[in-house]
Amino acid sequence: MAEPRLTDTVLDVAENDASLSEDAKLLVLAALDGDAALAGAVGGESPPASPPIERDDRQTEAEEPEPIGAYLVGIEVAGFRGIGPAVTLPLAPGPGLTVVAGRNGSGKSSFAEALEIALTGDSYRWAEKKGAIWSGSWRNMHYDSPCHIRIRLAEEASGETVVGLDWDRDAELGDRKSWVQRAGQKREPSLAALGWGSAIELYRPILSYDELGGLLTAEPSRLHDALEGILGLEQLNEAEKRLTATQKRLQQPDVECKTAKAALKPALEGLDDERAKAALLQLRKTKPDLDEMLRLATGTAPQQDDLLVALRALVHVTTPGEVAVERAAHDLRAAVADMAAHSTRSLEFAEQRAALLDHVLKLHATHGDMPCLVCGEGALDDEWRQRVVTEQTQESEALIAVRDAQRNLTQCRQSARELTKPVLLENTHREVELTSLGRVTAVQRRWVEAPQDDLGLAEHLLNVYPELAEAVSALSAEASASLTQREDKWAPVAQQLAEWVRLKRRALANEEVGRKVQEAVRWVRANNVVLRNQRLEPLADEARAIWAALRQESNVDLGTISLTGQRTRRRVELNATVDDEPAQALTVMSQGELHALALALFLPRATRPASPLRFVVLDDPIQAMDPAKVDGFVRVLNEIARDRQVVVFSHDDRLADAVRQIGGSARVIEVTREAGSVVKVMESSSPARRYVDDALALARDTNVPLDVTAKVLPGLCRLAVEAAARDVYYNKRYSDGADRNTTEANWVEAKGALQKLALAFRDDCTAKVDSWRDAKPARRRTLSTCGGGVHIGISSDPRLVTEDLAETVEDILGGSR
Repeated sequence: MAEPRLTDTVLDVAENDASLSEDAKLLVLAALDGDAALAGAVGGESPPASPPIERDDRQTEAEEPEPIGAYLVGIEVAGFRGIGPAVTLPLAPGPGLTVVAGRNGSGKSSFAEALEIALTGDSYRWAEKKGAIWSGSWRNMHYDSPCHIRIRLAEEASGETVVGLDWDRDAELGDRKSWVQRAGQKREPSLAALGWGSAIELYRPILSYDELGGLLTAEPSRLHDALEGILGLEQLNEAEKRLTATQKRLQQPDVECKTAKAALKPALEGLDDERAKAALLQLRKTKPDLDEMLRLATGTAPQQDDLLVALRALVHVTTPGEVAVERAAHDLRAAVADMAAHSTRSLEFAEQRAALLDHVLKLHATHGDMPCLVCGEGALDDEWRQRVVTEQTQESEALIAVRDAQRNLTQCRQSARELTKPVLLENTHREVELTSLGRVTAVQRRWVEAPQDDLGLAEHLLNVYPELAEAVSALSAEASASLTQREDKWAPVAQQLAEWVRLKRRALANEEVGRKVQEAVRWVRANNVVLRNQRLEPLADEARAIWAALRQESNVDLGTISLTGQRTRRRVELNATVDDEPAQALTVMSQGELHALALALFLPRATRPASPLRFVVLDDPIQAMDPAKVDGFVRVLNEIARDRQVVVFSHDDRLADAVRQIGGSARVIEVTREAGSVVKVMESSSPARRYVDDALALARDTNVPLDVTAKVLPGLCRLAVEAAARDVYYNKRYSDGADRNTTEANWVEAKGALQKLALAFRDDCTAKVDSWRDAKPARRRTLSTCGGGVHIGISSDPRLVTEDLAETVEDILGGSR
């Protein structure tokens, strides 16, 4: 049964949690989906909308394409560990059990170690033991040529692939060259070309005796991480990391805001500045006016500090220009002199006389000549008129000049007096404390109290102005310095204030969505253990089933298996019962039971459906097992071998014996080592050959009635021929990269020995194999026995039948035409 998607598992738990808000649910699911999805859900400013959460219960991991499977075809080793000259351990690609048997020191474990270092880049034995000693003795002492390892794989859809390691003659272990080569392609210098990613570490298909013993005795976190890794929970862990990182990012402005406030507050308190006081007042509020604080920082507040206004005014205080003052004094003196030059006659008398004469001239013009109206003696005649007109013209010109001089004097006097106005405006500097302000005030008082006479005024301008100009210049400079000093103190604080406002606004903008993210983080952390153990349960069920098969007479029953703890305290909780009394499994088990338990935990991990590694390799797994557990172990391996390639290296004869006794389709390969580290490999038992052996034994057994032998022997012959055909067909198909499901379906579809042979030889169950059958009489007789003989029995000598069978089976396995 396919495991549900992690998102569906999380959603199930979330939907049953009434305390979790819809927004937080959406954030959890977005975090599971990835960085982009979470960023879109968060939006950076406000919490995401809360649409109804929908799911498709039909969508499970079963819909995802199954990883491309890889089987072992063979392991070739030269000059590595206990193997000298090159030798190949041939393996049948595809599901099935193979036992590689050999005494200690035969070189069999060297094949396992070669496979381990080629596929994982390391060896558990070397890593966990005295590394320098073990890794330093990797090169075979009887072999002085360059060393190499070749792992031949059968990949579905790719055919045969070779993983190679090469060492130069004097190279160290770490100086190897690794490569991968697929059929018909160039070598690629990395195992990454296989596309397995972290699968080799995640599903760890190779288990040595050392690792088996250390699986439960190593630090608790190692087994925890190994099991957690295959549960697909890295997606949940990554989601928690994303949410935590997002929470931290959203909270960062608030953290920075608090840090900035801690620095800003004493900075404001240390300033004697109205702006600082106003900002500090806002800073102490629960909900400060950020706009007002920003205006204070930028100097755009409507209410300005009176002292600053006064200082800015004093900086720009001006006096009349020196040239203007000197010109005014000069002009005034000149005007006074000009007026004095025209003052010999009274201007008023001149104006009255001119008016009187103008009236008399008009009278004369109207009434003609007449005596003088004043004295009565003179005559007002034409001569008088001409003389008066001439005098009037002359006096009028003089009168105009006097009037101009008088007007010029008035203007010069006004201009001079205008210069003596105060340079400081009233009430603009009451808050200012400047040393030069008193002098300016005193000089200004004298400056405005100018003499009333014109010449005294001109003298006043020239005498007082230099002192006024000097005093005002000093005041402006002092005011500027004071203002600069205050602004220099305020500027960095204003910058701090503006930055705090920016951070505060960001913090407020993130506040609502930050609460939702925090809720999501807390929920994921709180439910992580629940979700982990929900996902672990199917694997735990498999482990308990394997333990049940392995325990064999043990009074220890394996109970719940759970992942507990976090960070440095993470571990696997293994509960058990001993005679129905609860106990911790590890504390009550013998060494053999611990090994059996380790296998029960390892095998489900190594055989997960998602793993592209279709093989499991065990090196000496039964050393600490009693005979009963060995039998249970073989039954477990036979079950796993239904859809996995299982290779077991063992020096213990009990395993090979158990395989032969229990039966099944297991192969037994013998490994021996001769002088000079010459290792030889020989298949001592295959399913087809075992059926041949059974047939020979039956034919030779005089205790079995002949009629029974005649009826039973044809069935054994058919089983032997079909087993041989199956070996040839499966090896060929998997080596060519054929799909496992199609291969098995074709085999099931083929009926009878002839069709199965047609599959083996022609890859087509309808093909004819008459020419092969008729090439040898033994083949023809054997296939006849496999056909009609199954129904009617045999009439010929059983020994002759088994001789024909043995020859035919070897021809099939050897590919003889």
